[in-house]
Amino acid sequence: MRIERSTRLSFLLTGGLGLALLVGCSGSSTPSNNNGAMNVTLVDGPINGYLEINVNIQTVEINSGGGWVTLSSPNKTVNLLSLTGGISEILASGATLPAGHYSQMRLILGTGNTVKLADGTVQPLVVPSGLQSGIKLIGSFDVAKGTTEDVWIDFDAAHSIQIVNTGASNKYILRPTVKAYDKIVTGSVSGIFTDSTTSTGLAGAMVYAETLDASGNPVIARSTVTNANGAYTLDLLPVGATYYVVSQPKVGTTTVKAYDAKVSGALALSTSSSVLTFTTSFIAEAAVGTVSGGITPVAATTPTQSDSVNLMQSLNSQSFIVDSTMATVGLTSETYMFGNVPVGAYSLQGTRSTLNADGTTTLTVSLATTATVTPGVITTVNFSF
Repeated sequence: MRIERSTRLSFLLTGGLGLALLVGCSGSSTPSNNNGAMNVTLVDGPINGYLEINVNIQTVEINSGGGWVTLSSPNKTVNLLSLTGGISEILASGATLPAGHYSQMRLILGTGNTVKLADGTVQPLVVPSGLQSGIKLIGSFDVAKGTTEDVWIDFDAAHSIQIVNTGASNKYILRPTVKAYDKIVTGSVSGIFTDSTTSTGLAGAMVYAETLDASGNPVIARSTVTNANGAYTLDLLPVGATYYVVSQPKVGTTTVKAYDAKVSGALALSTSSSVLTFTTSFIAEAAVGTVSGGITPVAATTPTQSDSVNLMQSLNSQSFIVDSTMATVGLTSETYMFGNVPVGAYSLQGTRSTLNADGTTTLTVSLATTATVTPGVITTVNFSF
């Protein structure tokens, strides 16, 4: 069984990396009585296994119903992974455009897109053929006369690169998840994670801000990693929603130390309470195992598809995502794996993203499948869409 839904969310695309770079560098100007202006800043999410993700941005265009207009022609390559840990890049500063309502943008990518792997080798980053004519973003926003709109773009690198095993080598394909926010209507949650025994900060722990959909299913709204002192900030969270901070820390490089997962209480962000905190300590778990398995049918290349898998656990009587990964597509099979998972009961659920001809995506969600992780054992869980 499966659930399908067509995705046409304002400022949300899962299917083409370039949209993270929604608007390129533009000249600065002061809005006139008939015009507005836009500032655009880019940030990125954390990802393991890559040292660089380099994307060439040629032009960015906007459509107000009267045809496409070029907002900027940056014609440059940006390393997305340099934009983490509080670092951002201004892509547009005072880009002037007529005041009014806008519903579509598109990005034209150039050639030379690459990824640098953990071993230092550089591989091509393939743009699917369906995106060659431009990556479209269906949105709805208004630019007011004489004002400047501040837009922040979040590129979720961890869910944007699909590995395809071609036999002799791997191919890396853009499958992006991108969100854009009006900065003035967002808030943040911050805090510090520590080891409950040593009280030292947990550096490099993955942190998720999650919401619950209408059916009570967890959805990742934003992710980050803790700094050297165990501190984190989950920003760009739209106000008017309730969030849960979730983490199952796995820290260390050569030797990974895993901790049991924890979740905050309900954190309601509002315009009057837009900065909240959640600080906690975690218990180290010596007994860990592995969860892996296969996915059927294998993600297709035409139409372009990609799969992600969520590892979920019941915390405070509610299921939350404690880890998430992109699946690897092989010649005749597709697989995923979660390593260093603390023992216990979990469930897994996959999401398949299919890129449509018009640049939108259709999401197919699998049923959740249970799994019990035992010490030193590879637990196999297969599922289908």
